[in-house]
Amino acid sequence: MSPEKYLLRDLKSNTELLLLSEFMKNPSVKRRDVARRLGITEQAVSQYISGLESRGLITEIEGLPKPTRKGVQFLQERLTELNEEIRNILREIRVIDTCVALAGARIEANQRVGLVMRHGKLVALPSARAASTGTAITDADRGEEVLIGNLQGVVEMNLGELLILQAPSAASGGSRRIDKQIAGIALREFKYDLVAAGDIVGEVVSRKLGLTPTIIYAPIQASMTALSKGLNVLFIGTRESADEIIESVEELKKRTGYSIGFRTIDIRKEE
Repeated sequence: MSPEKYLLRDLKSNTELLLLSEFMKNPSVKRRDVARRLGITEQAVSQYISGLESRGLITEIEGLPKPTRKGVQFLQERLTELNEEIRNILREIRVIDTCVALAGARIEANQRVGLVMRHGKLVALPSARAASTGTAITDADRGEEVLIGNLQGVVEMNLGELLILQAPSAASGGSRRIDKQIAGIALREFKYDLVAAGDIVGEVVSRKLGLTPTIIYAPIQASMTALSKGLNVLFIGTRESADEIIESVEELKKRTGYSIGFRTIDIRKEE
């Protein structure tokens, strides 16, 4: 399979675009000045110009390179393609220019704020001393939502941990065949923020253990979202749902390199 073609990797073509844009912005610019701006030699500039001339993208008038109509069209088309490629990459890696946070204190519009994760929520504080910062676009009292722009840096956060209590399937006895002693020991040793019921058996087991599931609907997706925000999740379900969330954890690591710590405890009662 041939590799994907990325315009960003085409150094020669991108240098040509920069040259064309320089000659369009400043028709009287000297070759040595262009060379200095682009960090290449004057000889390299001349070689690029010769190549552009041979393709009808540049013509020389009184010794100065001028983009032709074809050259201007080429520049516009390639810049549009580059812009689309960059926008696609930004979407894929989820780069954002604004976000909504919870105000940790009174915040005024245009105030510089620090962004931190607290209990799985993005909180804005009236201090720029944080790994991620931004500027408040709106006023907000403590506990209100605040729109943040001019984002810089990456929010510091740790991924949550996952404990899976694997219950027997309904065909194997379901909630009637769990070992409450093993489950109780696991619950005492694991500090969890949320309880997720992976399926109906998991929901019933949760209640039999004295727990109220926080997550019932779309348990895999909701659990992964919580884990990505630094919350510890207690996941209770049968082998099938346990395998699903483990697969999601492994897929996250494969896709992003981020690893969520997890362990599985079988709470089936021995015969």
